[in-house]
Amino acid sequence: MKVSAKQILVAVISLVMTLGVLLGGEKLYRTTIVDSPLMSNLGTIQGVTHANLQGDVVTVRVKNGADLMTVYQSVTTAATRALGHAPTKIVLKSHSNATLNRLAENAAFVIAQGEATGQYVAMKQSLEAQAATDGARAAVELDSHHVYITWHQQQSVLYDVQPIEIGGSSHA
Repeated sequence: MKVSAKQILVAVISLVMTLGVLLGGEKLYRTTIVDSPLMSNLGTIQGVTHANLQGDVVTVRVKNGADLMTVYQSVTTAATRALGHAPTKIVLKSHSNATLNRLAENAAFVIAQGEATGQYVAMKQSLEAQAATDGARAAVELDSHHVYITWHQQQSVLYDVQPIEIGGSSHA
């Protein structure tokens, strides 16, 4: 059986058209079934001023003074429901400064120690004391999977969510 150039050209054109239709359909499905309802749901969450979805990454601008833990959990729930799985990442947009960034970087050590020892009250007190030393405030919340820290200094705010495992050993 001999294949002509015309048959190859028809096959290639058919393949390209099929891929175009499939990719266009996937994009249309994602936009109408996933993205639009998710953006609508995220817009109704108290404390969210703006939301964006890029792939499986949700970016949220949080209103100053919002309860970070409630916002984060609500965004996670809405995104999981819309995507069919947990989002790859949730990015919280902040209006930070150098002091708050430094406090957040140093907090990792305090959080790791609190997680390892199970002394979460001491962890919270240490984070709040560090913030006060630098003329800032820290609002610390905890659930079974994350530590939620809202750092404030004058007009600047930094939202920080750190994953943890509850149940550290108490040998420190």
